Amino acid sequence: MRTYRTGALLGALLGALLIALLTVTACGSPRAGSGGKPTDRPTPWTTPKGPGGDGGLLLGARWRVDWVTVDGRDVDAPANAGAWVEFGYDNTVTGDYGCTPFKAPATVTATTLTVGAQASGAVPDDGCPAKEGAFEQRMRKVFTGGPLTVAKRVDDLSMTLKNQRGDYVALQMLWPAGLFGAPWQLRYLIVSDATVDMTAGKEVYFVFHRDGTVTGKSGCNAFKGRAVFAGEHVTLHPLTRTTHRTCPREIMSEEDDLLGRQPRTFSVMTGAGIKFVDETHGLDYFGYHFIRLTTSSG
Repeated sequence: MRTYRTGALLGALLGALLIALLTVTACGSPRAGSGGKPTDRPTPWTTPKGPGGDGGLLLGARWRVDWVTVDGRDVDAPANAGAWVEFGYDNTVTGDYGCTPFKAPATVTATTLTVGAQASGAVPDDGCPAKEGAFEQRMRKVFTGGPLTVAKRVDDLSMTLKNQRGDYVALQMLWPAGLFGAPWQLRYLIVSDATVDMTAGKEVYFVFHRDGTVTGKSGCNAFKGRAVFAGEHVTLHPLTRTTHRTCPREIMSEEDDLLGRQPRTFSVMTGAGIKFVDETHGLDYFGYHFIRLTTSSG
C-alpha cells in the first residue's frame, strides 16, 4: 500500500494550479477594462480626395465593361469580366480590353474622363479570338478617342463614358473603392434564405491586400490567410489564428466556424457593401456580407 505525505501532495497541486494560471495569461486573455474583448482596433479607411461628381465615383474602383455602343450598335463585352478598367488616384487607368492589358494616363474631373497615350498593351494579342478582337477595336476607339462625358447609367454602380458622337462604354462596378487596404466588417453570414449576425460585431473584420493575403480579426483573435480576386470571383482560403486569446464561448464557437472552412470560390457582388456568394458546396445559398469600416470601432 502506497502512502503520501499531505504536505507534499498539497504543494504539488498548488504548483500545477500556478502553472495553469501562468499559461492562460501567456496566451493573451483580454486585458482588464476591455469589457471581455481585446482592445486592438482596425485603422478605419478614409476616402482619398477626388474631384467629386460622377467622375469622382470612378476613382479607386474596378469596373467591368458590359458593352460598347458604336454608331448605334451594341457590342457585348467578353464574358466573366474579361474587359475591365480601374482608375487610380494617381491619374492612371489600368485595364484589359478583353485580350489585351493596358495602362495609360487618365484625367478625371467631376464630369469628364480623358485617357492619354497607352504606356502598354497597344498591340492586341495575335491569339485573341475574332469576337474578342472585334470588341477590343470598338472599345479602344471610344475609350481613347478623346474626352468622354461621365454619367451614371442607373445608379452609383453603373456608369457610361460617352463621346461627342454618342458612342459610349457601359460600365458596371466590379470591385468597390477601398477593397484593398480598408477594414471590412463581416456584418453577417448568409445561409440559405436567412442572415446570421456576428456576435462580436465590429470585432469581426477582414483586410484584403493586393498581394493575395488577407488579415483581420475573427471575433477574438487576429488571423491571416489568402483571398485571391480574379474578375467576378474571389477564392477564400482557410484562415489561421495569429493570436491565441480566449473569449466568451459563443464568440469562440463562431470564430472556429469562420476559420475552419475549406477553400471556397465565391461570386463578388457589390451594392450596400460587398457580398461573397457561393451556391456550390451543399447549401442552397451561402455567403458573407461585408460593410466598410470608415470610422473607428471604438
